[in-house]
Amino acid sequence: MPAFGQHNRLNVLAVLVVASVMFALLALPKSTVAQTNGCGPVQTPSTTLEFIQMDPMLDRHRSVRWLNSRAGGSPRYLVTGLTEYEMRASFNMRLEPREARFGRYCLTPVTVNPRVEVVKHLVYVASELERGSCEYNVVYAHEGEHVKINQGMEADIQASLDDMVGDITRTVAAMPPMSGENVARSIKRLLSEYGREFKRRLNDIDRSRREDHKRIDTPEQYDKLSRACGPNSAFDTVLPRAAR
Repeated sequence: MPAFGQHNRLNVLAVLVVASVMFALLALPKSTVAQTNGCGPVQTPSTTLEFIQMDPMLDRHRSVRWLNSRAGGSPRYLVTGLTEYEMRASFNMRLEPREARFGRYCLTPVTVNPRVEVVKHLVYVASELERGSCEYNVVYAHEGEHVKINQGMEADIQASLDDMVGDITRTVAAMPPMSGENVARSIKRLLSEYGREFKRRLNDIDRSRREDHKRIDTPEQYDKLSRACGPNSAFDTVLPRAAR
C-alpha cells in the first residue's frame, strides 16, 4: 500500500579554521602577572557567534518520481515531500602573548568568533499535489516540522560555544609560562585544537538534529499521514501512478 514518505538531508560542510595570530616579541605588553605553576587567571575572551540564517524556500516543480530518486528510493514509501539543509562554518580565535617575568610569556585569549552560515534550506512538495488540497497541506505541514528542527540549531550551537569558551579560558589559565621561542608554536597548536573542537561540536549537534528528524519520520507517522485525507486520496491514487 502506498504510504507517505519524507527524507531529510542535513549536512555540515567542512569547517575552515582561520588563524589570527598576533605575535611580536619586540612589542609584547608588560605584565606583573607571574604564576608559579600556571598563567591564570586570564580574562574571558570576547565571544560573538555569527549565525546567518536562510529562510526556507519552497520548490513545487519536482515530481514525486524525482523526489523518490533524490531521497534514494524506497520500495515501502513514496516520498511526497523533502527538506534539504546545509550549512558552512568557520572558526576564528585570537590569542595574544603577554610577558610574565624573566623572559617568559603567558597567553591571553582575546576573541572567539565562529561563523555559521546556512547555505541551503529547500522544501520540496511533489508537483502532482495541488496547492490548497488536503494532501498538499499534510505534506507542507510535515515539512514545516523539519524546518523548525533545522532552525533550532542556532540555540544549540550558542550553548555549545559558551561551554567551549569556558574550556578555552581554563586551558590557557593552566598553561605554565613559556619561553618566547615556544609562543608561536603554542598559539598555532591551540588554534588547531579548538578549530577541530568546534567542528566536533557542530557534528555532535548535527547528529542530534538527525535524531530529531528521525523521531518524526517513522512508519507509524507515515501511515497516519497517508490516511489523513481519507480513502482514495492522492496518496493512494495520483502519486503511486505518477511514481511508476
